[in-house]
Amino acid sequence: MKDKPLKEVLNQIETDEGYIFLYKDKTMDLERKISLDVRNASLETILRRILDEKTEFGISERQVVLYTRKEAAKTSPADTPSRKITVRGTVRDAGGNVLIGVSVVEKGTTNGTATDANGLYSIDVKSAEAILTFSYLSYKTVESAVSTRTQLDVTLEEDAARLDDVVIIGYGTQTKASITGALATVDTKELVKAPVASITNVLAGSVPGVATVQTSGQPGNDAATIYIRGVGSLNSNYAAPLVLVDGVEREFSQIDPNEIENFSILKDAASTAVFGVRGANGVILITTKRGQEGRPSISVSSITGVQQPLSYVQQTGSYEYARFWNIKQQNDGVTDKTQYFSREAIEAYRTGSDPIMYPNVRWKDKMFNSVFLQTKNNINISGGGQNVRYFVSLGYLYQNGVLKQTKYLDYDNNYSYNRYNYRANVDFDLTRTTALKIGIGGNVGKSQNPLTVADGNEWVYATIWAVPMSSPGFVNGKRTLIPNGFIPSTIELRDGYSTFFGYGYEQIYRTTLNCDAEIVQNFDFLTKGLSVSIKGAYDNRFNLTKSRTANGWRQEYQRAYYKSYLEDPTKPQTDPDYDKTIVYIPASEAAPDYSKDQPLNYSENDYGRDRNWYIEAKINYSRSFGVSGDHKVSAMFLYNQSRDYYPVAGGGTFQYIPRSYVGYVGRVTYGYRNKYLVDVNIGYNGSENFAPGKTRYGAFPSASVGWVLSEEGFMRHQNAISYLKFRASWGRVGNDQSGSRFMYMPSVWSQNGSYSFGINNPNSLEAYGEGTLGNTDVTWETADKQNYGLDVNFFSDRFSLNFDYFFEHRTGILLSPNSTPGIIAAGLPALNIGEVDNHGYEIALGWKETTRRGFNYYVNANVSFARNKILYMDEVKSQFAYQHQTGGPTGRYTGLYKFERLYQNSDFTVDSKGNMVLDSSLPQPYVAVAPGDAMYADLNGDGIVDSDDTMVTGYSTRPEYVFGLNAGFNWKGLNFSMQWTGATHVNKMMEIEYRIPYTNAGGRGLLQYFYDDCWTPEHQTGTLPRAAEKSEVWNSSASTLWLRNARYLRLKTLSVGYTFSNSKRLASVGIKKLGISLTGYNLLTFTPLDFIDPESLTNNNGAYPLVKVYSVGLNVTF
Repeated sequence: MKDKPLKEVLNQIETDEGYIFLYKDKTMDLERKISLDVRNASLETILRRILDEKTEFGISERQVVLYTRKEAAKTSPADTPSRKITVRGTVRDAGGNVLIGVSVVEKGTTNGTATDANGLYSIDVKSAEAILTFSYLSYKTVESAVSTRTQLDVTLEEDAARLDDVVIIGYGTQTKASITGALATVDTKELVKAPVASITNVLAGSVPGVATVQTSGQPGNDAATIYIRGVGSLNSNYAAPLVLVDGVEREFSQIDPNEIENFSILKDAASTAVFGVRGANGVILITTKRGQEGRPSISVSSITGVQQPLSYVQQTGSYEYARFWNIKQQNDGVTDKTQYFSREAIEAYRTGSDPIMYPNVRWKDKMFNSVFLQTKNNINISGGGQNVRYFVSLGYLYQNGVLKQTKYLDYDNNYSYNRYNYRANVDFDLTRTTALKIGIGGNVGKSQNPLTVADGNEWVYATIWAVPMSSPGFVNGKRTLIPNGFIPSTIELRDGYSTFFGYGYEQIYRTTLNCDAEIVQNFDFLTKGLSVSIKGAYDNRFNLTKSRTANGWRQEYQRAYYKSYLEDPTKPQTDPDYDKTIVYIPASEAAPDYSKDQPLNYSENDYGRDRNWYIEAKINYSRSFGVSGDHKVSAMFLYNQSRDYYPVAGGGTFQYIPRSYVGYVGRVTYGYRNKYLVDVNIGYNGSENFAPGKTRYGAFPSASVGWVLSEEGFMRHQNAISYLKFRASWGRVGNDQSGSRFMYMPSVWSQNGSYSFGINNPNSLEAYGEGTLGNTDVTWETADKQNYGLDVNFFSDRFSLNFDYFFEHRTGILLSPNSTPGIIAAGLPALNIGEVDNHGYEIALGWKETTRRGFNYYVNANVSFARNKILYMDEVKSQFAYQHQTGGPTGRYTGLYKFERLYQNSDFTVDSKGNMVLDSSLPQPYVAVAPGDAMYADLNGDGIVDSDDTMVTGYSTRPEYVFGLNAGFNWKGLNFSMQWTGATHVNKMMEIEYRIPYTNAGGRGLLQYFYDDCWTPEHQTGTLPRAAEKSEVWNSSASTLWLRNARYLRLKTLSVGYTFSNSKRLASVGIKKLGISLTGYNLLTFTPLDFIDPESLTNNNGAYPLVKVYSVGLNVTF
C-alpha cells in the first residue's frame, strides 16, 4: 500500500489478521501517511515500520495496545479532565515476578496501555466506575473495578487450560482449542524441579495414560520403561513408544530437562497415524528451547543433594541364621552333629563375645553407604535481536554410587556417573520471508562400575548369598575369613566382599551428537498461509568400554584360626586348655610372582557406534476465511526418509547392514468458528523389514472430529460451564518392531554336523541343515484404534474435567507358530497371526485458582486404566481352560499352583509304623508332604495335585491402574509442589532365590522374612512353608504363594522454595531473580510388598537398589 493514513493501515491489519488495536486518538497521529511493501513479515516487524519513534506497542493474544513512551510511566490523557482518575500499579505473576507488556485496558473503551520493563503501568480512566482489564499471553484475564483506588496492583494466574496455547503434534502444531485427538502435555517446569538423572522417572502420574516401571537406581542406568495406554501387542518388549526430539527419532532419557520447551504425549490414532508403521504404541514428542527476541537472559541452576537406598531385601544376623539352620536340619532328619551349630557358637553369635571367630556381619551395612552424593547443574543463555535469536545451554550431572570405598584398594571401586549435556539452537531470519534454524545438542557420559565375580548376578550374590558369619571383614588391613570347620560344611563361606572386592572396574563412555538444520520459506506472496520447509538431521553415537582388571594380589585374603584349632581341629572348645589366641594365616588367591607395584591390566572392548541421518520436506498451508475468520483451514504434506547405519536388532544380528524408512504424510483440518472441528490424516510408510513390491508399504489413515458445545447459542445463558467439547477419533496405525530382520528372505542352508553313508563306513561327509524358513508375506502389526473424549471446564475455567475412553483392536501380530508339530525339520517363520484387544479409560480432574490476595493454588488428579485381552496366539489347547492364556491379558504368569494354605498336624494321621500319613479325604500331592508344607488346590478334581493343576493367573509387572496427584501453591515468592503416584493391579513373582531358605543351593544367606514367618512346630501360625530340603522343590514351586501384590502409593516429588525478585540489592549485582528450594524424590512409599521396593526386580539376578533423594536447589536469573 502507498500513501495510506495510519488509521486505514491499522484497520486493514485488523481485517486481514484478526487483531484489535487499542489506542487513544489524541496521542496518535492517525492521518500520517504510510507507504508499505512487505511480504510474510511478522506483526512486530510491520509495527516497527509504520509507527513513529514516540510510539510503543504491546501484543497480548489478539490485542495490540499502542501507547506513547510517556504512557508507560505517566498518566494518559483523560477524555474528561474534570473527572479524571489516574491509576497506577504493578502486574506480577503468582511467583511474584513482574510481567512486561501486559495489556491494561479500560473496559468498554479503546483507552489502554501496557506494563513497562519493571511491570509498572499508569492509566487515566473516566470515573471511579471504570473497570480495568488485564490480559497477557498464557495467563488468565483479570478484571478489576477502580472504585476509589489510585494504586491497583494485580497478580495474574497462569492459565493451564488456555485454549489458544500452542501444543506440539505430529509434524506440526495446533492450539488446544482445535485439538480433536487424545494427547497430553507434561509440565516442563516440574521436570526441572525433580532431582533425577533421567526424566523418564517422573512421568508416571504426571499425565493420564502413561505408566512407567523403574527397576534400577544404578548411576547412568536408571531409566524407566514407558508404556502409553498399556500394551496392545503380545510381547511387551515391542511396546515401546516412538520418541522424537525436535522431529527426529532419538533417545531422550538423558536429556537435560532445562533444554526442554515442550513435551507432548500422543495417544490415539488421530494423533499418531502420521507416523504410520511406527505409531501403534504411542508417540512422545519433545522440542527443545529456542531463543526469543530481547535482551540476553542468563539462568544458572544447581540441585545438589544425597541419595539414599529405598530398600534392600533384609538378611538375618548370625544368631538367627544359626538357630534357623538347626531347625531346618531337624526337619530334614539330619543326624550328623557336625552339620549343626553348637550351643556355644549360637551363644557367641548372640552375645558378640568373639567378633573375629564368630562374626555377625550385616553385609549391607558393611558394604553400602547410607547416603551418597548427587548434583545436577545447568547454565543457559537466551536472547537475540530482530534477525538472530539464540539459546545455549550447558549441563553437568554427577551421581556417586552405593558402595563404600575401602582404603585397602588402590582404585575407586564404587559406581559413579558423570554426564555433560550441551545444546545450541540458533534462528536466523535470512530475509523477510526466509528463516533458518540450526541446532546442535547431545551429551557425553562416563559410567564407572566395579567388576565382579558374579557376571550380572552381583546383587543377588551380595544381598542374598552372602553369609553373616563367614567373615569379620577386614582385620589388620586384610580381608579375613573364618575356617571352614567352624560352621557346618554344607554352608558356603561367602562374604559380601567376595562379590565386588579386588576385581577391578570398567568405565563406559557414551557420546551423543545431534545436529539439525531447517530452512522455512514463506510464500504468502503466492497465497496467504503457504510455506515450505526442508529439514535435515545427522546423529552420531559412540560407546566405548575401558576395563581395568585387578591383579591377583588385590584379591588376597587371610583366614583366622584359634591356635588350638591349628594344633588339633577336633579338640573341643570347652576343653580348659583350649587356646583361643587368634592366628592369621594368608590364603592368597594371588600367584606369588604378582607385585603390588604392578598396575591394573587395561583393555578396550564393546565398541558401539551409530550414525543416522534424516531428511524431511514439508508444505504447510494455514488460513482463515470469512469476515471474522469463521472458517479455518490447514493442510500439510510431508516426505521423510531416515537411515540408521548400525542398527541393533535381534541380539545384534545384521548390525552393520543399514536400516531405512521412507514415508509420506498428509493432513487436512477444518474448523468453523472454533465450534465444529475436523481433522483427517494419512501416513504412507515403508519399512525395509518387509518384502519389496509386496508388503513393504502401507497406508495408515485417521479421522477425528470435535464439537465445542460451549460455543453454541443455547450454552451462553449459563455460568456453570465455561467450556465443553466432545471429541471422537478413529485411525489405523502399525508396528514393525520385531526381534529379527529380513524375515521375507529365503532360508539359508549351513553346515550342521556330519553323516556317514552306508554300513560301517568310517568316512563321514559334512551335513547341512536348513535354517528358519522365509515368509514373503510378512508385514507389520495393524492397530485399529478408537477414542472418545470429553473436555469440560467449570466456574470460569477454575475446575476442569477431561475424560477419554479408548479401544484398540490389533491384528497381524508376529509370532512363531506354536501348534505346528515338532517333526518338521526346519524352523518355521514368524507369521502375522496374533490378535489382541486393548481398552481403557483416563480421567483427569483439576482445580486452579488465585485468590484476591494473590494466593495461587492448584490440585490436579488423574487415573488411567488399560487392560488387554489375547484373542489369538496360536496356543496349544489344554484340556483345562484354566491353563489357557488366550482370553486373558498378556504378561500373566503361567504354570502356577493355586496356594491354599499350609498343611497342619491335624491333616495327618499316624500309621502303625509311626509314619505321618496325609488324610485321604484331602487331595494327594504327587510328592510326600509333611506339616508345614504348602497345600495346593486340586483344580481338575481328580484327587491328585500335579502339573495338571497349574494355571495361568495374576497381573503382569506392568500396572493396569495408574494414579497421579499433583498439587501446589505460590504466594508472594513462596512456592510448594508435590506429586503422588500410585499403581495397582500389578504383580511381582518372587523367583527361586526368594522362595527357599538358604537359597536352592542350601547353604547361602537367609532372608529375614523366612526367619520371621516360616512354619515351625513352635510357630504353626507361620504363613510360609517350613524350611526343609526334602520338600523345598514342592514348596518353592511356582504358585500364587510367591505371586505378590506390588501395588503402591508413592510421594514421588516434594518441593518447597522461595523466589526473591525485584530486590534492589539483587538488582545492584545484575540478578533479576534468585530462587532457593528444598526438594525430595521418592520420599514415602506405601505398599503391601514389605520386603523389597514394589518396582525392584525379584528375579534371580537382582538389581541396584532404587533411591530416594534429598536436595537443595539454587536458581539465579541474570
